[in-house]
Order: sequence, then C-alpha cells, then structure tokens
Amino acid sequence: MIDFIKGYIEYIGIDYLVVSCHDIGYKIMTSQTTMASMKESKEKVTLFTEMIVREDSMTLCGFSSAEEKEMFKLLTSVSGVGTKVALAILSSIAYSHLYQILIAGDTNALMTANGVGKKTAQRMVLELKDKVAKLDLHHLNEMDALSSSSYPKTNHVEEAYEALKSLGYQNNEISKALDRIEDKNVSVEALIKNALKLLMKS
Repeated sequence: MIDFIKGYIEYIGIDYLVVSCHDIGYKIMTSQTTMASMKESKEKVTLFTEMIVREDSMTLCGFSSAEEKEMFKLLTSVSGVGTKVALAILSSIAYSHLYQILIAGDTNALMTANGVGKKTAQRMVLELKDKVAKLDLHHLNEMDALSSSSYPKTNHVEEAYEALKSLGYQNNEISKALDRIEDKNVSVEALIKNALKLLMKS
C-alpha cells in the first residue's frame, strides 16, 4: 500500500518515529537500528514501509533500508513471529548479521532477542535458512555480511552506547558502565537497562 515515506522526523518514541510528510504525521513502528541511524537527522529522511493489517488494527512499520524491510518481511512470514517480535529481533541483531546467523543455524544467537524462545528460534532457522541463502548478497551490507568467513558479532554494545549517549551521559561514563557488564550477549534493551543501573549508582 505505502512503499516508502519521505519526510522530516517530528518525534522519536521508544519504538517508533513520527515522520511529517505534506502536513501529515505518520507514526511508524521501527527497529532500534533504524532509530539510531536517524535520531539526529535534521534533513529529510526516507523510510521503506510495510503496512500490517489485522482485524482490529493497522500498523505502519518502516526501515532505513530496503534490505532491512526485506528481512522484516521474511521474519514475519514465520509462524509465531509477529510485528513486535520481528522488530525486537532487528533491534538486537543487524539484518546483515541476521543473514549469517540464519545460514549458520545459530539458534542461541536468535534467542538473545526479546520474545524469541528456543522453539521460535528453531522454527525461524527451519523456515528461513533456505530462503535467505537464495538472497542476492549485493542487497546486503557487504562490509558487515562478508567481511568474515563466519558471521560477525552483533552490534549490541554499539547500539546501547548510542542510546545511552542520546540520554545525555558522557562518553567515558558510558564506556565504564558497559565495560563492567560481564555478559554482553543479551538484547540491546537488557544492556541499556544494566548500564543505567550502574550509571545511577556512580
């Protein structure tokens, strides 16, 4: 229905953006990855969108790249993976990394995202492994997806760092807090929550 929207960011919520286009404000649900890439933009932005229509709701989701949107569509094609879970996965794992994780069949990496249990992770690998293997690699971020023979680590720490920075914390404070977190193989949300606890104590 709506393939993309070009406009200016009016407001940034916890899991959505409001984009102004021709005097209309579009509330667009999105991933933390897309939000981080656009949060300081003063210029016109482009969001590649997907309309999710349910019996009792209509939700507009948007992404900073057509590739991330494509991965979102693949995720939501899996039984049991709805809009909220798909966005949580893309918030925790960059889409180019997710490609490698699915190819490798790494269910443990998938389970770091909120809302993804063992059965869901196994179902995702079963249903998507062959599909993502057929994707044309030039549609993915080649530096991220192909720079290593095995899939690279997710950028949870970097995303958490940027989120904490946007809250007004200094670089050295954030670095010290994140360094003190032993288990970093968790979701971005969990990293931020744990870092905030440490920052509030300091």
